[in-house]
Amino acid sequence: MEEDILLLLLLEEEENLENRDRARYFRSLRDSTDPFALSESEFMKNFRLPRDICRSLIDDLRPHDQQKTSLPLTIRVLATLNFFGHGSYQKCVGNNCNLPMSQSSLSRSMRAVAKLIVKVKGEEIKFPSSTEEENIVRTGYVHTCVLKQLDSSKFTEFNFRFFTKYGIKSTIGAIDCTHVAIIAPASNNIERPLGLYLNRKGFYSINVEAVCDHRLCFTFLNAKFPGATHDSGIWATSDLREHLIRQHTNDSVGHRRQSWLIGDQGYPLEPWLLTPVGNPSTSQERKYNKLHCTARNCVERAFGVLKSRFRCLLKHRVLHYSHETSALIISSCVILHNIITKAGITMHAVDNEVEEDSDHVVNSGDCLQYTREGERIRARYISTL
Repeated sequence: MEEDILLLLLLEEEENLENRDRARYFRSLRDSTDPFALSESEFMKNFRLPRDICRSLIDDLRPHDQQKTSLPLTIRVLATLNFFGHGSYQKCVGNNCNLPMSQSSLSRSMRAVAKLIVKVKGEEIKFPSSTEEENIVRTGYVHTCVLKQLDSSKFTEFNFRFFTKYGIKSTIGAIDCTHVAIIAPASNNIERPLGLYLNRKGFYSINVEAVCDHRLCFTFLNAKFPGATHDSGIWATSDLREHLIRQHTNDSVGHRRQSWLIGDQGYPLEPWLLTPVGNPSTSQERKYNKLHCTARNCVERAFGVLKSRFRCLLKHRVLHYSHETSALIISSCVILHNIITKAGITMHAVDNEVEEDSDHVVNSGDCLQYTREGERIRARYISTL
């Protein structure tokens, strides 16, 4: 009996020693292992950002970091980037030999880092707001007096040149929606019923509205709506649409700014949003539709590149978070995508399902007036082709 007790005590002590040794090992690993010592290609593979851009990001976030934890900010940012990039389960990311941390620590860190990225780097998603910015986006031309006021980085940022690349004049962006899969919400949620998130593709999602430029950078993002919401329904209450309406109303008659977005037939035809001709009957209408389709395709490619870089947004990965946290992750990934794209780093897109909406868009009241004005603008533009 005494021998059995002694044996149990010895086994327990041996197990405690192993646990302490393992804990010391991971502490030393966390202190001594430097992910930045990886080759550039391996670093990019693991964290999606080049090392110099990643260091710069961490330096920019550091003054705003208020999370109370013993984990260094560098480890928390890298673990978050690894999760965004691979879409793996948090436990797998936490067990990464370069980033040893528990699942709960990773979960807290990911939310905190995502909030930091949106707070500090939110201006990376910027829609052209002034006349001069729109002119640069539409034509690539910058007046000398304006160029003197813009530093080189800002000039590069706004030098989109939709016209020179696609042949569509006055375009300031392409708009569309894409679905990002999330776990099924609670069935007893009164404010956001389960059915609102089941999209027409048959899975639960957030329907994300975005505008991009010809470089595949996103200039506007709206991740507020559940997957069952139609694209035109999202657009109807969009902050961007309200901005464009105010801009259109404030411009004096006869001096309207000739600039617009381009979208598919899931959107209403408006003076600031041109859609394809439903049944083209002339060579000019067919030419317009062809140019329109080529230019609008950039937003589909932008979604594909975004999801290729940050695979947590892929349909088959599924974000296991609430709508609010998922929207935060989406915004963070878009910001990081813009930073990488503006640095000139290209990436092949994954096959992104084209979210074509064939439902007829019904307009009434003021919307019908906008449609008629949009028809006149589109017809006038087509006549110049």
